[in-house]
Amino acid sequence: MKEVLNFELMRQLVREHGLDQVLDETLIAELRLLEAEKGEIICEKGERPERLYFLVEGKLKIFTTLPNGKSLLLRFSTPLALVGDLELVNGKEANNIVQSVNRSLLLAISYRVIQNTYAENPKFLHFMLSQVTHKLYTFSNLSSLNMLYPVESRFASYMLSTADQDTAASEEIQTSKLTELADLLGTSYRHLNRVIQDLCRRDIIRKVGRKIVIQNVEELREIAGGNVYE
Repeated sequence: MKEVLNFELMRQLVREHGLDQVLDETLIAELRLLEAEKGEIICEKGERPERLYFLVEGKLKIFTTLPNGKSLLLRFSTPLALVGDLELVNGKEANNIVQSVNRSLLLAISYRVIQNTYAENPKFLHFMLSQVTHKLYTFSNLSSLNMLYPVESRFASYMLSTADQDTAASEEIQTSKLTELADLLGTSYRHLNRVIQDLCRRDIIRKVGRKIVIQNVEELREIAGGNVYE
C-alpha cells in the first residue's frame, strides 16, 4: 500500500465516518491515509499485524485457506470496517486473508500508538464492540449460506456482492478466475460453470467479453434469498 499525503482528505474522511467521535486528537494525529490497489493483499493469514485499519472507501474481500490448499470465502467488508481489531485485542496471528476488491482507502494507526490508550477510551471500546458484534453476526449468517444454500444461491450472492453498481458487471468473475471462484464458493469448476450457463440461458446474467453482467437484478436477488457476502 502507498501513503496518500493529503491531510485535508484524511481529516474529511475522519469526520465523514465519525472517527473524530471515538478517537482523540492525539490518535487522529497518528493516522495515516493509505491506498490499496485492486487485488492488493492487506493482511496475510498467519502474519502478526502491526496496524489497525479503518476502511473508509472501497471494498475488501475476506477469505481463508483450508488444509487441502483450497480457499473459502467468508465475507466482504464495506466502509466503515476494521481490519486487525481482533489481533489488536488478542495479540495473535491473523486467521484470514484480507484483499482489496478494487481501489480502496484505509486509515491506519500503529498498534504501538493505540495499545496504551484504547482500554481507557469508553467510546472507542464501544465502537470496537459494535464492529466485533457485526462481524460475528455476518459470520454466522454466511456460514449458513456456505453450508446450507445451493451453489446457484451462493453464486448469486457473490455476484451481487461484487458487481459494480453503475455497470452491474463484476470484474471479479472472469473465465480465468472461475476455478478460484469455485474454490471460494465450495464447489467444483464444472458445477459452477453449469450454474453460470443456466443463468445465462434464463437471461438473468450475460457474458460480455471477460465480464459477467447482471441482466435481471431482482431475479438474482430472489435466487440469493436475500443473502449477500457482507
